[in-house]
Amino acid sequence: MNPSIERSESGRRAWGSLSRAQIVEAALRIARTEGMRALTIRRLAADLHASRMSLYRHVADKDALVDLVMDAIAAHEFVPPGLDDKPWPERLRLLAEGIRRELSAYPGLAEIMATRVHHGPGALRTVETTLQIFSEAGLDERQAALYYMVFLDLVLGRTHRELHGDPATLHRNASLDVPVREEYPRLHAVETHLGAVTADQIFDAELDMLIHAIDSAAETN
Repeated sequence: MNPSIERSESGRRAWGSLSRAQIVEAALRIARTEGMRALTIRRLAADLHASRMSLYRHVADKDALVDLVMDAIAAHEFVPPGLDDKPWPERLRLLAEGIRRELSAYPGLAEIMATRVHHGPGALRTVETTLQIFSEAGLDERQAALYYMVFLDLVLGRTHRELHGDPATLHRNASLDVPVREEYPRLHAVETHLGAVTADQIFDAELDMLIHAIDSAAETN
């Protein structure tokens, strides 16, 4: 128990002493250690030694709480510092790696991002950063819209598969057993290599293909 927390006689945090920043900090801690499913107003109030009513002064309900957490993650973790100083392909790669890393760090976040739209300042900054990278790559607005959706699908889809049943897992491909080598000579030739491909290698290769596709599209302008 933190002795610096101002308490009422009931042992709860004194009314009016809870800040939005404290709520976000505690919510992020729960989401990172136990997952987004564990994040509720009741649980957060218990961790903060506060009443649920004191939390409702800052967040309307659980959906608003989840939005607050998603925006804090996007604002502080997705876009790495010093990104503007690098060539656009490296910037895009670092942005993709940052999003993938944080989606993996917060259990359940990838599912939420895949099923609900979020328009908080942190999320909008991430979108704006991505579109700025595409602009510097030479894409026009129509192309940028298309490749933003491809970028989102690549990063979110790959991360979601890694967390929930990836068809490219080492265990799955290492167990591949070609029945008749003569009938499947090419499959037999790559069989051992399939079992050695890692998720990081797939992610890097997919980003390479996306960067190449953006370069090719930009040349048509």
